[in-house]
Amino acid sequence: MASDMKINYKSIPVRQSGFALFLVLIMMIVIAFLVVATMQSTSMDTRTSANDSDHQFALQNAQLGIVAAENLISSWPADIKSSSDRKVFACDCKDGLCAANNIQPTIANSKLAIVENCGASQLPEVWKRDKVFTNAVDDPSIPSSPNANDDMKYRYVIEYLGPDKDAGVGIYLFRITSKGWGRNGSTTSMVEENVQAALYDN
Repeated sequence: MASDMKINYKSIPVRQSGFALFLVLIMMIVIAFLVVATMQSTSMDTRTSANDSDHQFALQNAQLGIVAAENLISSWPADIKSSSDRKVFACDCKDGLCAANNIQPTIANSKLAIVENCGASQLPEVWKRDKVFTNAVDDPSIPSSPNANDDMKYRYVIEYLGPDKDAGVGIYLFRITSKGWGRNGSTTSMVEENVQAALYDN
């Protein structure tokens, strides 16, 4: 009688190195890094583009201030009927009319304007003077029209440089400084322009 034979098979464990899993993990990390870097680059480009666009808008607003100042200057001959109506250009830029640095009243005074005597002290540039271009309630510079679009925000001042005697009677020189704001309140642009205006004496 044959006896039953039992054969025990022992499985030999196969050692897994895990190299494929490690390689996949490395690739996923690299891809994730590339995605994050691309997103950051795109976000930076978008912010840069938006800032540049807002700066251009602020520059356009500042140029609108130059145009508004030129229009104001051209209206003065009709407003000035006598010497008491002359425009007063003050050291503190009251009403947006500024006494310019190194312009002596005795030389600059005319039928159009009076320059305030600021003494011997050296006047700073208009945009460095107290409260000018702060857009505060007590800011002496001239603001944009209240009827303008809310985004069109600018302020300007006018410096009187005196009659241009080389150009003839009734020709005056002015320096206009205008500051414009962008849609973002921290974005600003400033423009300065010298203007020769033919405002013939009455």
